[in-house]
Amino acid sequence: MAKAFPQPLRTAFRLMGKRFLPSYPFEEAYFLSYARQFREALRMPLVLLGGINRLDTVRTALAEGFEFVAMGRALLREPDLVRRWQKGDVTEGLCVHCNKCIPTIYRGTHCVLVPPDQRPGHQ
Repeated sequence: MAKAFPQPLRTAFRLMGKRFLPSYPFEEAYFLSYARQFREALRMPLVLLGGINRLDTVRTALAEGFEFVAMGRALLREPDLVRRWQKGDVTEGLCVHCNKCIPTIYRGTHCVLVPPDQRPGHQ
């Protein structure tokens, strides 16, 4: 992730980042177990979010009573992911959850793995 920052932030992030950003292995739908507790306790529309990259996860969430599923990084990497699933290609999204998109929030949020000429809105 440090590579995505401009200097001198890059150096500072490399030196201090591990102190305030611990490393966690990626897990699909990483908030699902917590969200299920809320789902049991509440009778209101709830949105599941947190690392959703697979259609079977979306279907499971909806079947369990979540009214919506939020997808952020997966759609930054592949904006047409839902349309691809609708057309029958149900393979997992291309997002690798590298978090390199996080520093781009200050200059136009995007997936750094997508070449600039292939990003949405490119003329």
